[in-house]
Amino acid sequence: MSAVSSRAFRLYGKKLPNGTHSDIPMMLPLIDMCNHSFNSNARILQEQDAGNPKMLIKVVAEREIKQSDPLLLNYGCLSNDFFLLDYGFVIPSNPYDHIELKYDGALMDAASMAAGVSSPNFSSPAPWQQEILFQLNLDGEVPNLKVTIGGPELVEGRLLAALRVLLSNDREMVQRYDLSVLKSLSAEGPLGVANEVAAFRTIIALCVIALGHFPTKIMDDESLLKQGVSVSTELAIQFRMQKKSVIIDVMRDLTKRVKLLLSKETTTA
Repeated sequence: MSAVSSRAFRLYGKKLPNGTHSDIPMMLPLIDMCNHSFNSNARILQEQDAGNPKMLIKVVAEREIKQSDPLLLNYGCLSNDFFLLDYGFVIPSNPYDHIELKYDGALMDAASMAAGVSSPNFSSPAPWQQEILFQLNLDGEVPNLKVTIGGPELVEGRLLAALRVLLSNDREMVQRYDLSVLKSLSAEGPLGVANEVAAFRTIIALCVIALGHFPTKIMDDESLLKQGVSVSTELAIQFRMQKKSVIIDVMRDLTKRVKLLLSKETTTA
């Protein structure tokens, strides 16, 4: 697969009815003097009048910058997909990097069974569960089935809520909670410890399945880089290494959470 993308910046375009702005790609002269950093010392300031053809875009220092120090902009809280396609580099240990999966009942069933969950029903949810999936936009005529793992959320809220709901048979308990609670990783097991452990183990199994789709392991990638490859191949290898690292980090985090939940349950018992 190949993809082509320009180095245009995504600036604010027209204001939309919901109050947000559309993105408008724009080439900014001399902007390549500024490098990317999440800990930036300057920022881009855009005039409000997006319809003005003479609208000014300025780079403004956010703190004192010494002579010969680099100008550092935060290109955005982006995944490595955008950094690679738009700017031609990959950020190691990018806190905003994630992987994308398709929410699919058969895949979720397979992951749950691999995690030791008996009789999962992701492929055939009950009507009340299907209604919640519809509210999460994971069911219906035009659902958004793309869900993410990694990044600041660790697990996308829609995926977490779907797992919690479909791994529960207690309709009344589920309906006690607002969707925002069911989507929150900070909400400690709203549907009980067993449900939470099953949800986390299912996500861990999803991660294992995702890792299995890569043709190489991280150690293989490291060996390839040591052999010396072309610049474009090196970028591709770095990109997939970072994706694997995201998956492994999520697995480690959720494994710790599972152990903590089980230890609390044992202590309570």
